[in-house]
Amino acid sequence: MEVLNLEFNEDQIDALREFMNVSIGAATASLANLLDAFGTMHIPKIEICDSSELSQKIESTINLESMYYATKQLFTGKFGGECMFIISEESARNLGRHLYKATTPSRDDISDAVIELTNILTSTIVSRLTQELDTQVQFFVPSSQFIDAHSIVNSEDVADYSKIIIISTILDFKDQKINGNIYILTKDEAIKSLKVLIDKKIEEIYG
Repeated sequence: MEVLNLEFNEDQIDALREFMNVSIGAATASLANLLDAFGTMHIPKIEICDSSELSQKIESTINLESMYYATKQLFTGKFGGECMFIISEESARNLGRHLYKATTPSRDDISDAVIELTNILTSTIVSRLTQELDTQVQFFVPSSQFIDAHSIVNSEDVADYSKIIIISTILDFKDQKINGNIYILTKDEAIKSLKVLIDKKIEEIYG
């Protein structure tokens, strides 16, 4: 059985981070239009870890006392994986207030606002990233849950994974007090495919 080399060299990481910066910029502009507000996204963090570490990695970046809306969307293609957006109950309520101009948005309004924001966020980031890599993906219907911090990652999420690459960033609309965490997860064969796509792009640019 072939042993997959899932490690990235410095050039591959730098290229992936640059592609992500372009993708994040496009997503931020789309969300600024949706919310009619100024927002930023942090420089993406790229990590490769064992699947068993995923829950710990996510929990280390959020407030464990809060409840969260967690939206997950799978995508497939030469580069496949899952995009996950996590927003706290407080930020989601602020999002509902701002988007629907409501002082006390209903749970349905809040949930709809989170889904609307997530659809733009995930589709723009992943589509732009794969555009940079000259490939295409197909999106599946997203799922959304309102859950506690410790339940965001369940055993089914990591059952088929051995290694996971986590590309994470933070969305921040400071004036509106809306912020959330974005994670793009991919695994094993998809990581190998991602390396091939990155190497091809590096060769085109610098070859």
